[in-house]
Amino acid sequence: MKKVIIVISIFCILGCNDKKMIVPVKLNLKTSEKFDLKKFNDNKKDSVYEYYPNDTIIKLHEEKDHYKKEVRFEKGSFNYIFLYNKTTNLLISEFSSFYGMPIGIWTNYDENGNLIEWKNHDEGFSFTVNDLIVMLKKDLQIDLINDEYYRSLVISRHFDKKFYLIDSYFYLIEISDAGGTRTIKIDGETGKILTDESSFIEE
Repeated sequence: MKKVIIVISIFCILGCNDKKMIVPVKLNLKTSEKFDLKKFNDNKKDSVYEYYPNDTIIKLHEEKDHYKKEVRFEKGSFNYIFLYNKTTNLLISEFSSFYGMPIGIWTNYDENGNLIEWKNHDEGFSFTVNDLIVMLKKDLQIDLINDEYYRSLVISRHFDKKFYLIDSYFYLIEISDAGGTRTIKIDGETGKILTDESSFIEE
């Protein structure tokens, strides 16, 4: 009976925590950021304007329901997306990724710029993406910034559950080249290499 009460108590605590919206300090409850409509209209070609400050590629374009700004770097696979309301030009959504893997805090704002929803995709991963980049290059000679030597490179985040509770967080990296595929599993909290396996192409 005591075990049942403990389990029920745990689920109640988890349920209560899910209902709390504790906003991270670096997030503003209201945004005043706007789409640069003048720059876009003055330079667009076929509803697209792309320019290259320093080593950055910025693309502004118009879609059916919103304006969109994409920011990425010539070296590396970081990608940042900003969506803007077509009536007010205010920011309505912001999200980022690394090799297509969601990273950072994704946000949604209403038409007046008030924060209405957010999700921290880095939660549970105290070993950050930048830590991962440094460690892989130093310890395994895998360069995630200059990746032109790989046929394909996929990075994803996962977690294991035990008894309905998250037990561990980890990265899964799959690298393919002419010789085969290498799969590496890395602890998302400590950066420890958990497994490193290769499958080779038979000629």
